[in-house]
Amino acid sequence: MNTAFSLPRVWAHRGARSAAPENTMAAARAALAQGAYGWELDVHLTLDGEVIVTHDHGLRRVTDIAVRPGMPPRKDHVVDRLTLAQVRSLDAGSWFARRDPFGTVAGGEVDAGRLAAFAGESIPTLAEALAWAGEAGLAVNVEIKDMLGGDDDGLVRAVIELIRASGISSKVLVSSFRPASLELFRALCPEVPIGLLLDENALRASTAEILSRLRELGAAALHPSIKGLYPGRIAELRAAGFAVNVYTVNREEDIVRLAREGATGIITDFPARTAAVLARLRQDGRA
Repeated sequence: MNTAFSLPRVWAHRGARSAAPENTMAAARAALAQGAYGWELDVHLTLDGEVIVTHDHGLRRVTDIAVRPGMPPRKDHVVDRLTLAQVRSLDAGSWFARRDPFGTVAGGEVDAGRLAAFAGESIPTLAEALAWAGEAGLAVNVEIKDMLGGDDDGLVRAVIELIRASGISSKVLVSSFRPASLELFRALCPEVPIGLLLDENALRASTAEILSRLRELGAAALHPSIKGLYPGRIAELRAAGFAVNVYTVNREEDIVRLAREGATGIITDFPARTAAVLARLRQDGRA
């Protein structure tokens, strides 16, 4: 074990989405119950300029919009073509029992009572998510999504306003795959740290190139995919002064490897399982 660093913090990916519908308050509550340090969530801007917590630009995967009467045609089933009122009217929870994305329903990890409670779960606003996190004591990693031709700058500015109004700026980290969004956020809100997200393809760049990009952005952290993150790279990034929060990490062998290599954080769909693995490492004296 690299003794220069403490064990990683556990971030719940879109909430504890193995136990509840992703990016809902139910998933946030599950993250808290499972002992996560923080909640990683995604944000988009609605047609009327409200910031909501959802991962996809389209809403068909995680809501009942396809069968909901009175909704616009299919091509408009995307966040920035719907008002907040339209989005909030959707059921963002019932799909979880039907799709069972992580096999936790079939495996008996999510009981019938909780599944029934997910029906009618709504998509939260960022303001609601931040207020709840402040009360619960969870840190928040706000991932600013690409608006796919929409108002990216407007999303950044709205996120800044909401973070400042929340009173929990010190517990917030902002991340994005989109450097332009991070550049604008950093220029307008330097008090909140930013993290650059990199997928497997982007990780093919040299460590020197990645470090240069992080310095140019004024980033505090790199958020790399577990895919393409070769052994030894975390140590180089940490030695250069950057935090490293790795996504999406669900396998025990990966959790152990990342802990031994000095990762700052692990972004996972299974917070409780991840915390248990880290606890065993600590107990065994390998931390």
